[in-house]
Amino acid sequence: MNPAVKFAALLIITLCAAVTFPQFASAQTTSPHAYVYVINRLNGPINELDGFSADSTGALTALPGSPFWTSTTASQFWTLAHTPNWLFLSDEVKIYSFSIASNGALTLKSSINAQQFSPAGSDVISKLSLDRSGSTLYAAATEQSAATGNAILAFHRGSNGVFTYLGSTDYPDRNGFSDIFGDASSRLDFVIQNNYAYNAGCDNGNASWFAAQRNFDGTLSRFPINPTIPSNPNGNYCPFASAVDSTPNPPHLAVGLFLEQSGPAQLAVYTADSSGNLTTTSTAQNMPTTAVGDGVMSISPAGNLLAIASGRGLQVFHFNGSNPITQYTKRLAWSASHPAWDKHNHLYALEGGVRVWRITPNFWKPTARYPLNAPAALTVLSK
Repeated sequence: MNPAVKFAALLIITLCAAVTFPQFASAQTTSPHAYVYVINRLNGPINELDGFSADSTGALTALPGSPFWTSTTASQFWTLAHTPNWLFLSDEVKIYSFSIASNGALTLKSSINAQQFSPAGSDVISKLSLDRSGSTLYAAATEQSAATGNAILAFHRGSNGVFTYLGSTDYPDRNGFSDIFGDASSRLDFVIQNNYAYNAGCDNGNASWFAAQRNFDGTLSRFPINPTIPSNPNGNYCPFASAVDSTPNPPHLAVGLFLEQSGPAQLAVYTADSSGNLTTTSTAQNMPTTAVGDGVMSISPAGNLLAIASGRGLQVFHFNGSNPITQYTKRLAWSASHPAWDKHNHLYALEGGVRVWRITPNFWKPTARYPLNAPAALTVLSK
């Protein structure tokens, strides 16, 4: 063969071998890092319960069969909570239980009119909380005239998802304080030992603490506490939210404090002793100031990061046990709600949809955004 012809033939074969032809995408086989559930308000009004799987990057994919539930109820306080195998939803009147399949799919199993057990018989259910074992569900009952919780209703969840009402515990009547960005004023946080639950709020400029002991049957017995609040020469601090670190013994609480007369919002640390009392070494000088004002807080599963979300944005701080909280990120969003973590260094929040960041103590970056019409509640089941 002529050398020139031979060279041309070899060149054609080489170029053809280098061509990459399009391939059909194969089904994702990796296990999800989390299941993310959202109440999304549509036009109509129609509300739907959507489910997503989150991969190792935090990217979201709608679960097959989603939306799993729809409703035309007009509610201000949609709320979600979960255990590894159950999802709970409230529309202000009823509480619904959904079983969670291994692939994240939801199946409605039961519902109960929780409102009928409230003190007035017509108070709205504004927040759902679970004890550490997940066997007891607590519902904050809120007066209709103002967003102020006045009772905590306790329900036992049976193995079939059916609820049994256990009893009611008085809750602070916090006039003048409401946070629809997750309703921080009525969320209960249980310590890791599962014996005490706390919440901090403000009642017309006065600190309003809630502390309760969890009884053997799941009911709560409230006991009085009056923790020291740091002093400030420019005014008085009042709590706006709290969150419990689930990792240590003794447990630590992050407590948000805002300075009256439109002062800054700062972050304090309290430690719970074996009797349920709270103490602090926080001062006006060692408490960091938030760039997003007061809001709802969430501590990462590792106990080293604290997220705060509000109508002014989202920000993350280093949480250092009993030592002072320290500054970390800048403002990550301009309006956010319902911050929640998975166990793989992902932070989720609602802002025009679901937004996801990968955040460790050393770096952060946005990783995903899934637009939704008007998301109203979020919960994250880490895998």
